[in-house]
Amino acid sequence: MNKNNKIPFKTPEGYFNSFEDKLMDKLSKPESTTSKDSAFKVPDNYFESFHDTLKGKLENEPKVIPLFPIKKIIAVAASIAAIVLIVLNYNWNTSSELTFSDLANADIEAYFENNDFELSPYEIAEVLPVTNTEYSDFLSSPIESDNLLDYLNENVSDFDELNIDYNE
Repeated sequence: MNKNNKIPFKTPEGYFNSFEDKLMDKLSKPESTTSKDSAFKVPDNYFESFHDTLKGKLENEPKVIPLFPIKKIIAVAASIAAIVLIVLNYNWNTSSELTFSDLANADIEAYFENNDFELSPYEIAEVLPVTNTEYSDFLSSPIESDNLLDYLNENVSDFDELNIDYNE
């Protein structure tokens, strides 16, 4: 196509204005522009030279463009293989349930510090089972006597509560 987008076909001025009249004139005349004798004639030696002419045209093999180029087929196969690999390697079981052992101690302490449950230590102690527990289970490091005395001075108002009778 022309780069300047000009229309290469032109008609003479007034062609379509007078076209119908010219057509009707030609159709109303009984004369034909071609003679009846030469209408269905084949040129001389047409069939004798047809085979040679056709063979000469077929010697130049045309360029064959395949409908499904191999490069496109390879690209489609590679993309399908990549999608299959992604789907097969994707971990679909991402919703595994968390257990208590998965939580870090710092996370548990932060949760209790940030959420106010309005429970006293005595109420919490009533809920915890005492069976099969030892004193060392509660502490990761031993309590120093100075720290224990400071705690008792600050938090215990009645020292008689601390007197525990042991039945040995």
